[in-house]
Amino acid sequence: MNNKFLNLLGMARRANMLSPGRDASVAAAKERKAKICFISSDASSRLEKEMRTVCEERNIQVIRTPFTMAETGFAIGNKTVGVITINDEGFSARAAALLGEQDHLHEMKEDDGHDN
Repeated sequence: MNNKFLNLLGMARRANMLSPGRDASVAAAKERKAKICFISSDASSRLEKEMRTVCEERNIQVIRTPFTMAETGFAIGNKTVGVITINDEGFSARAAALLGEQDHLHEMKEDDGHDN
């Protein structure tokens, strides 16, 4: 799995700057440690709604990623992870930028070959 975003999650985990899972993410948000929150693509809408409520009250951005719980979990050495908060400004800014680049690349690929 060679993806810059997932690699960054692994680095943030090793630097002890992640709170993986619902309970840890909610605690990090409530303690105002969380800088950004990522929801896996196949996480439940109930989990996303709960995290959005907790995070948005504290002005913490919530982003649904294109990665599954298994992919996200593998990146940080867990089995599966539906939600993660990054608790560091530098890591969170870079992660958001990487996902933005990925969205842009995806849009470019969708546009390829559609001009007739």
